[in-house]
Amino acid sequence: MPKSYLEKTVESDRHVSAYKWMDEEFNKYHPPFYHFWHCHACKYTASQRDFLKPGEDVNSNFNALKKIYLQLKPTQKQITQLLGSEVNYDQMNFKIALNLHLLAIYIQELVTVDIRDTNKIASYCLRTGWLIREQTGKEDPDGLWAEYKNFLAKLVKLWPEVPSSETECMLKAAKYFEEAYQSHPRYSDIVQATDLMILIAEIYLRAGDVNLAMKSLTNVMQAGQKFRAAQSELMRKEKEAGKLTMTRKAQIDAQGSRINVLMEKAGDMRQEIIKIRITQQEPKAKAVVAKLEQSGMDPEAIREKLKELNFEPALIIKLLGEPKKKKFLGLF
Repeated sequence: MPKSYLEKTVESDRHVSAYKWMDEEFNKYHPPFYHFWHCHACKYTASQRDFLKPGEDVNSNFNALKKIYLQLKPTQKQITQLLGSEVNYDQMNFKIALNLHLLAIYIQELVTVDIRDTNKIASYCLRTGWLIREQTGKEDPDGLWAEYKNFLAKLVKLWPEVPSSETECMLKAAKYFEEAYQSHPRYSDIVQATDLMILIAEIYLRAGDVNLAMKSLTNVMQAGQKFRAAQSELMRKEKEAGKLTMTRKAQIDAQGSRINVLMEKAGDMRQEIIKIRITQQEPKAKAVVAKLEQSGMDPEAIREKLKELNFEPALIIKLLGEPKKKKFLGLF
């Protein structure tokens, strides 16, 4: 079914920050508010596909979830009632939408860790972070966000793990996506898996953790290089066996091209992160250099010390210049 709106502006972590409705009469409706479907009777909440056709996916955990949901413990029932008691799609607002987002996450986490749909929970957490970002990124003249934070303070007493800020949502999304990367069937495809790791890096950057973002991007580069080597070997073997048809070669080349594009993107992101790290590390690095120079340490020893302290190599060169080339006795 075609969408009734256009996604005009998309941020690095896939958040759509600007929409355009095909019919201007719908301008008052904010699409993210209506992502989740909700049963007023039992309070079950999920995205449209999972709500209308639960369990259709061969890897679905819906039957296990349903069994638990029909036998909720008192505290669990209190949480679902608290989040689902005021849902009114005719008067949808930020509070109701965020309640639905949190309720959907809570319901998915009712099952044991070993059978959770990590990809689904990650996407729910990411969407929740987007919603909070939108609200905190504008003025709050009606006090909606301030009021909701008071509500969250009460909710956390019942549900200690509730993500209550954009950063918490981002970190939780990244955690679940990393688990999905390891075991979710969706990411058995190298292109999907590589794209996911780039998204995880974007999420960590949003959460302010450049080190984990860099780790994710390093995984992209390593996995991509390993994949390219494997593909080259595969093509060689198939060619020797007379099995490498033009169609087969085109398929392998197309997949390789997609991986190359993603690796190039990851490489660009790595360079941007290095710039961020240099900016963050430079004041401390300058202080260390000044202190070591005062102690009489020579430049090359200072260089080694900065390496030990894990300062960026580019920053070390910026402060101390290029390292001196070692001279080898007896040669030239």
